[in-house]
Amino acid sequence: MASSSAQLFIPYSESTQGPWIVRRAASLLLGPYDSQAAALAAAENIAPGLSAELGRPVEIHVQQADGTWSEHNYVVAGLVAGVGTPPAGMNRHA
Repeated sequence: MASSSAQLFIPYSESTQGPWIVRRAASLLLGPYDSQAAALAAAENIAPGLSAELGRPVEIHVQQADGTWSEHNYVVAGLVAGVGTPPAGMNRHA
């Protein structure tokens, strides 16, 4: 089944110095970063352009120390991305 959104992944890094990696898929590295905060900021910056390019929302998933994954919610154009959909007529990428 095809996903209705694009996915960005930030795997957990055991090292306090990183690198923290942002991936689009297992084989597509978008960049290494010195901290989890820097990786999250980069993913948030990448998401709107990727969403516009693909014509669908982007979800950011962050791996926790215990190996589980959680969705990272972030603000795009005043809306919280990853939490429902904007009301009809609203452009979340304006």
